[in-house]
Order: sequence, then C-alpha cells, then structure tokens
Amino acid sequence: MVGTVLVFLGGLGLFMYGVQTTSDALQKFAAHRLKQILQSLTKKPFMAVLLGMVITVAFQSSAATTVLVVEFVNAGMMNLGQALGIVLGSAVGTSISIQLIAFQILDVALGAIFMGVILYFSGKKQWKHLGHSLIGFGLIFVGMANMSNATAPLRNIPEVYIFLSQLGSQPFLAIIVGLILTTVIQSSTAVFAIMMSLAGQHLLGLSAIVPLVLGAHIGGTVTTLLTSLTAQKTDAKRTAIANTGYKVVAAVLVYPFLAQFAQLIQWTTGNVQRQVANAHLLFAVLMVILFFPLNHIIAQGLKRVVPDRAGKDTPLKFQVIDEVSLEVPAVALKQAHGEICALGKFILTKMLQKVPEALLSSSEDLADKVAEVEEGVDWYYRHTMRFLAVLSQKGLTDEQAEESMNLQFIAKEFEYIGDAIMAMVQLTNKLHRENLRVPAENWEHLDDLYQQVMGHFATVLEALTQWDSQRAAEVIREHPETARVQRDLQFGFLAQGPQQSGLESNLKIEEKFRYFTLDLINLLYQVDEHTVNIAKVVMGIV
Repeated sequence: MVGTVLVFLGGLGLFMYGVQTTSDALQKFAAHRLKQILQSLTKKPFMAVLLGMVITVAFQSSAATTVLVVEFVNAGMMNLGQALGIVLGSAVGTSISIQLIAFQILDVALGAIFMGVILYFSGKKQWKHLGHSLIGFGLIFVGMANMSNATAPLRNIPEVYIFLSQLGSQPFLAIIVGLILTTVIQSSTAVFAIMMSLAGQHLLGLSAIVPLVLGAHIGGTVTTLLTSLTAQKTDAKRTAIANTGYKVVAAVLVYPFLAQFAQLIQWTTGNVQRQVANAHLLFAVLMVILFFPLNHIIAQGLKRVVPDRAGKDTPLKFQVIDEVSLEVPAVALKQAHGEICALGKFILTKMLQKVPEALLSSSEDLADKVAEVEEGVDWYYRHTMRFLAVLSQKGLTDEQAEESMNLQFIAKEFEYIGDAIMAMVQLTNKLHRENLRVPAENWEHLDDLYQQVMGHFATVLEALTQWDSQRAAEVIREHPETARVQRDLQFGFLAQGPQQSGLESNLKIEEKFRYFTLDLINLLYQVDEHTVNIAKVVMGIV
C-alpha cells in the first residue's frame, strides 16, 4: 500500500513538474512574441477569446494568462471588456491542454524527452528553451502513466470504492471535493489528471465526474481571487472576481441539469478519460456562450462593484507591481521597471522639488513632511528589492537576469538620493532647534547648482522611463559643468573669513551657516553623482 501511494505521489510530482517546466520554458521561448500579439489582436472582441486560448495553451497556465491581462489593462493597452474576453478564452485554453493529456502517448512522450535533452544540450539559447519544454511535455505523460498504474489497486479497497460512489449520488459533495482539491493542489490540470487516472480504473463514473469538473473549475480561481484581495490595482481585483464569478454562475446554471449534461458528454465519446476532458471543454465553451455577449455590461458592473481607489492609494503601497506577476518573469520585470520609475518621480515631486521651501521655512513642519516621504522611499526600495530577489529565483534568461540586476542597481541609487535629501533636511532641523533660520542669501548662492541637479534628475527620469540612452548621455555630458560649479562654490565659501557674509555679527553663528552651506553643496553634488550612475546604467556602461 505504501509503495502504491509513493508511486502515485511520484507520478503526481512528475506531472506537476512537467507542467511547470513546460510553462517556464515556453514563457522564455515566446513571452515577447506573445506580448506583441496580445497588443495587436485584442482590438476585435472575439479575437480576445481566441488569444486567451492560445496564450494559455502556450504557457500551460491560466494564472500566467491572467497576469498578462491585468498588466495590459493597467498599461492602457486594452480595456476591461477585452481582458474579460481573454479570461474566458483561457478556460478553453486549459481545456485544450487537458484534451492533450487524455491521449495515451507514453511512447511519444519518452521520445519527446530524448529530443528535449538533445536540444537542451545544444549551444543555442532558444533551442535550450524549446528542449526544456519538450522535457516538461514528456514528464507530463510519464507522470500520468505512473498515476494510472498506482490507482489500479484502489479498485480492491471497499472504502475507496464506496466514497467515490457517493460522489456520483451526492453531486454537491463532489463539487466541494473538486473545489477543495484544486485549491489545495493549486493546479486544476493536476486535479484533472488525477480524475482521469481514477476514471481510467473505473473508480469514477460520469455522474461523479461532471460535478467534480464544476468544482475544479471554481477551485482553480480561488488562489488568484485571494491574492487579488490584497492587490493595489482595482483591475486585478475586477479580473479575478470576474474569473471566479463566471465559473460560479455557470456551475449554478448547470447544476439542475447535471444528468442531461452527463448524457451529452457520454454521447461525445465512450472513452471515460476523454469524457473528463470533454466535460471541462464543454463547460468552458458554455461559459463563453453565456458571458461573452455580456462582457461589456459585466465590465461596467465590475467598475461599480469595485470602484477605483481615487485618493486612497498611499505612497507606502506598490503603484505598479502586482505579486501575481511573478508567474510571468517578463511581465514582472516590466512592472518592476515601472515601479522604480514611480519611485524616481516620487522623489522628484515629493522631496527634491521641496528642498528650497524646506530649507528656507522657519517651521519644521515641511521638513518633517519630507522626512515622512523619505520613509516611503525606504519602503519602496526594500519591497522592490525583495520582489526582484524572489523573481531572480524563477529561472530567468541571461537577458532577464541582467535587467533585474540593472533595476536593483537603479533602485539602490534612488535610495541613496533619498538619503542625501533627508540629510539636507536633518541639517535644517538642527538649525531650527537652535532657533536659527537659513538666510535667503545663502540659498541664492546655491540656486544654480540646485537647478542643474534637479534638471539632471528630471532628464534621467525621462531617460529611465523610455530607456533612452541619448537622454541619459545628456546628463553624463553635462556632469563636469556641475562638478565645476560645486567646486567653485566650495572654494568660495571656504575662502570666506569671519564677518564676510554680513548675515550675523556673531562669529559662531556665521561659522554654522558657512559649514551648513558647505554640507549642503556636497549633498546636492552627491545627488547629481547618483543621478549620473543611473544614466550610466541606461546607457549600458555600468
């Protein structure tokens, strides 16, 4: 008995590993192409459904399809109605994958593994990815064969037979079992593989298969739904709610007609394993027929049920990143890039542009606000770096790994810039605590340097957003002039002797302002140096 369980679990492990391997390899092989197709083909509503099918078959993951959909909705490349069409298509795409695993092609699968190994050890990167996907494809069927062999002895265990028989007579229980099993395993494809193995040994009848299929359909959306509850993007929530809602409503509509539904499936084929696949396909097609004509209305309804978060998003929440995007590294990197650009804009508008006002103010209030913003910068930095660290464990291509390292470097430079601005504010607060105010004349001396630093920062932010090396080169080219201004200011203030500023007669106060200004010059120059480092990354010279 123990040996049978181990064979079954080993087969399930091989199956799930095969699915994941195939998905990862195909994403590396075709993610960029599919994203281009996604942008061009979703203009026609029904093309969105077809595209959802294609992407899900290619990625072997409806979750990956959902991630792509949410990314492009948030980027304004498609509307919510088009996204819902892709979600419906992804259910049909999963059905096509399940149709494939219903074939008894173990010999072909072993041949695919052999070919995959040959391609994997070839020199070309794209062939490696294709070979990896063939290995995964073969392991899917090896796992299926092991599970089928392991379930054969279950026919001789009365308790198992009685429980599985009850699922046919208690369809609601079968729906719950399918839902829970899919939620726990987090792979509807794996659950259908188990169902096929049991059905192949005549342990599951069609009366149990149909409600199990309904439950598995719903269970496949639970993880995405729960994840979306903490998402910062309303479209992620809307898409996840629609995905679950489609399947729950369709299951409720089918439930009174389970017997007729089963008869229809039985009419399609006498092969019980194929009946499992056909049940999934028929249910998915039914959802398209029911909901596709209503997608525009459903999208409008979702916008009312899940309204935009106007005025509720805080700086301490991701503006672009969704954790779910880790399923698709190409999308995760794009979101991380967008998040880091948002961090740069945040520093520009909430910190760097506020420096003159914070320094010249007689109150600490504005300086305190800048300090609070700096906490937000630290939050951005820590969580973006954590996101990229998790992403680096997903098996990135060489280009993706390099992009991830570049983004981490840029995020660190932004954090350094935030620290430098915070140091300026702390210097100002120190003067305020001594009831001293920064004279406007002191700031006038620094205004030229400040304008150059802020201009460079704005330019590098634009270059980073578009990844424009020419704009980045402008910052690097102008940096020596900024260094000259910084050096001249330093020498000028160092050369000042007592009583030269004309601001205060007290020597100690005069010295405090002089050294405060020197520190300020150095900190502004530090900001420019870190800005130049970012420009170098964009140009590809770091």
